Amino acid sequence: MMQVFSKNNLLLISFLVFLMFLTRGSHFLTEFSIPDASLIVFLTLGLFIPSILLFCLFFILTAVIDFGSGFFDNSLAFCLTDGYWGLIPTYLAMFVTGKLIKNYDIKFNLFFVALLLSITLAFIISTNTYYMFSDKFGSPSFFTSIQYGWNYFPAYLMPNLIYGMIVFTLYQLNLKNYFLKFIQRS
Repeated sequence: MMQVFSKNNLLLISFLVFLMFLTRGSHFLTEFSIPDASLIVFLTLGLFIPSILLFCLFFILTAVIDFGSGFFDNSLAFCLTDGYWGLIPTYLAMFVTGKLIKNYDIKFNLFFVALLLSITLAFIISTNTYYMFSDKFGSPSFFTSIQYGWNYFPAYLMPNLIYGMIVFTLYQLNLKNYFLKFIQRS
């Protein structure tokens, strides 16, 4: 069955696509390196428009951006290994988190804990699949692969926490509806 999206949902989807290109594609689209917002894009998708079809389309978008980046600049293809496909459960964890917290009256404490746990889980999944399946590190165990990648956790966590707090603030202020009503009047 074909899923129909409202005008508001289409605007949000367009913004998330723009954000994905702006942050994920920053390796070759801009001179500035803006932290990757992919995790929060998938969380936001689960929070506002929990459609498995959109999840799949957004994952395809990330793959197109990454493989396109690798095509244009071979130095960016270092992550395009068998471990790359670990991003599917990584992003699914964020999407499901958004979908789950949507069902609650979101308070800061709940959102922050869910955000912190989901980012940590996403890090563990993506780091382990990269180290274990990329053939660049031998055959490390689960715990060895966490140990290899743990130094990168603060740089992975902080931008995503900041992006997540922005999403929480917008969600709490209900700026989505306010902004969209403002646009519709224009």
